Amino acid sequence: MKRIALLALIMLLALFPLALAAGEGIDFNAYGYADETPALRDVFADDFKVGAAVNTVNLAPDSEFYRLVAKHYNAFVLENEMKPENVNPAPGVFLFGPADRFVAFGEELGATLRGHTLVWHSQVPAWWFKGEGGGDATREELLARMEEYIQTVVGRYKGRVAVWDVVNEAFSDQSGLRRDAEGSKWASIIGDLDGDGNDLDYIERAFSFAHEADPDARLILNDYSLEGDARKLDEFYEAVRTMLEKGVPIGGAGIQAHIQIGYPSVSAFEHAIEKLASLREIAPDFVVQVTELDVSIFDWNDKSAEKPITPELQKRLAERYADLFEMFRRQAAKGNLDMVVTWGAYDGSSWLNGYPVAGRTDAPLLFDRQMRAKPAFWGLIDRSYIDEAVDALP
Repeated sequence: MKRIALLALIMLLALFPLALAAGEGIDFNAYGYADETPALRDVFADDFKVGAAVNTVNLAPDSEFYRLVAKHYNAFVLENEMKPENVNPAPGVFLFGPADRFVAFGEELGATLRGHTLVWHSQVPAWWFKGEGGGDATREELLARMEEYIQTVVGRYKGRVAVWDVVNEAFSDQSGLRRDAEGSKWASIIGDLDGDGNDLDYIERAFSFAHEADPDARLILNDYSLEGDARKLDEFYEAVRTMLEKGVPIGGAGIQAHIQIGYPSVSAFEHAIEKLASLREIAPDFVVQVTELDVSIFDWNDKSAEKPITPELQKRLAERYADLFEMFRRQAAKGNLDMVVTWGAYDGSSWLNGYPVAGRTDAPLLFDRQMRAKPAFWGLIDRSYIDEAVDALP
């Protein structure tokens, strides 16, 4: 009898994974930080780093937010606190408190840290672009300020921040580099330094300064709409190819991926990753990262502030995320992709609440406003869970 009972127990245990795979015994409404909720970093451990943007105000070790991000992510980036206007608000003034806390937090968790961002047209100190003699800064003044800033900041975190978005959103929504009409003075002031006929020079200098400050850091050129705008993708690709052929130390391309539930197609996104990853022909270590992923439930042309989050919408969002991450896995298997970062950790912390429509409430991430796992989360754990997770919605 004991032997029969033992055999029965063994058979029961053998069947348990099948029952779990069918969703039995899973609390689909569990909080993301609950012990029983699977961890994203474990699910994708063999594929790529899974990251999230955070703000230090939320990182108290006893908070639910801390428990959520510590459980699921092995890569982090500061959403705003490492942008130049916050770090270097006045000449000779560097404020490192939040960045220091962020780096300590990441090191405590053994996570990979991203620095965002060194050179951008937005959220930069206005004084950078003002000349000491009045008017706009000269080329020499702006280059000196760029060099001081990059080498001070990257040098401070050398060997600790592994990845830097060196230049952010340099490319125009129309054609070529972003210029004064789109809020950027970088190209117009610095211009063509080496006489090669293009004015990519400020980007080249930024990467050179960053490489000097930390030769081992991965240096990323980051931009948006690359996954859906074929014209912008082509211009970005050609610019990076040109710079790599000159020996500029660009270590990868960052695709922001602030996308919508219905746009762009996964195939267009995959094409963008593969096109950019083909630059390994020039730089063998070149890689693509998805740096700021979120999936708005609103189409871009929808100007409404509210949208009912119905079970049908939850299912669409879950299937969208599942499709994306299946594609990311394919690209990681090819060696093209090594990191996927969501811009925020849960719906309540998303920048899309209020953008691009004032007062808007969006739901673009994997955890809801109470930090419960959404069907979109469960679809990443196992696509077969989506219907059950939707059925279990409160």
